[in-house]
Amino acid sequence: MLVSLINHLDDLVVALLSNDDDLAQIVRSAVKMPWRLEHHFYNGAVTEFLQLPDVRLVVVDDESVNDGNRGWLLGQIRRNLDEATLLYVAGTHSVQNERRARANGAHYYTAKPIHGDELKSVLKGFMHRASK
Repeated sequence: MLVSLINHLDDLVVALLSNDDDLAQIVRSAVKMPWRLEHHFYNGAVTEFLQLPDVRLVVVDDESVNDGNRGWLLGQIRRNLDEATLLYVAGTHSVQNERRARANGAHYYTAKPIHGDELKSVLKGFMHRASK
C-alpha cells in the first residue's frame, strides 16, 4: 500500500505547451514536489505532448499554436488527456478564443498579459485539488 501511494505521488504531472519564457517561469515557480513540470513546444504534430503519462494538469498557451490548429489541438487534448484539468492562456482575449477554449473543456481561461501571482494561485489550487 505504501509503495502504491508513493508511486501515485510520483505521477503528478503538469504539462505546459508554450514558447513564452515568462509564462514558463510563472508555471515553473508554482510547481513543487510531488508535482513535476513537463514543458513542451508545439511542433505541429504534438505527439509527445499528447502521449505524456500521468498528466493531471495541462496549461496551453495559444500563442504557441497557429490559429488554424487551436481547435484541433484542444480536441486532441480532450481526447487524449481527458482526465486532466485544462488551463488556457490566450495571447489576445476574444470572445471566439474563450468560446473555443471553454467548448473544448477549459476549466480556466485567461488572457495575456498574465498576472503572475493570480495564475500561480490558480495553478496551486488546481494542483491541490488534483492531488487528492
